[in-house]
Amino acid sequence: MRLSGRVGYAGGRSNGTVAAFIELDRLRQRSVAASGDQSCVAAFESTYRALPASRRRLFRYLGLHPGPDFDVCAAAALGNLTPVHARRTLADLCERRLVVECGTRYRIPDLIAEHARRLAYEEPAVLRAAALARLASADRSLAPRRGRPGDRH
Repeated sequence: MRLSGRVGYAGGRSNGTVAAFIELDRLRQRSVAASGDQSCVAAFESTYRALPASRRRLFRYLGLHPGPDFDVCAAAALGNLTPVHARRTLADLCERRLVVECGTRYRIPDLIAEHARRLAYEEPAVLRAAALARLASADRSLAPRRGRPGDRH
């Protein structure tokens, strides 16, 4: 399911979409706090700490993505990066096995995704909200191009 379909209930207004993402952020924060397998966290933490700062930042923000997978544009929006920089960062995260490439899309394996979400929720709320607003804006800007014959998502 596309991101735009997930936030359709927000009324299509920019403020409604951001509000929906902030509510999703709040609900996910609760579920992450309730889980927390410490042995997995310790294993991924060493790999995460070995990343350069820019790679760690994008990895944290990927933990905010509401869907099971994402593309380069979504990663760029979340990390406030150019698509070229996002693609390079995702390639590095794939090499380190923190992200899996699935054709033109990427996903974070489930156990690692929980770690990414935990890290994301350690970021200040205002930065999380800004990342989610950029993601919503990017999704809206791509929506008119989706659905055309021959388009691949």
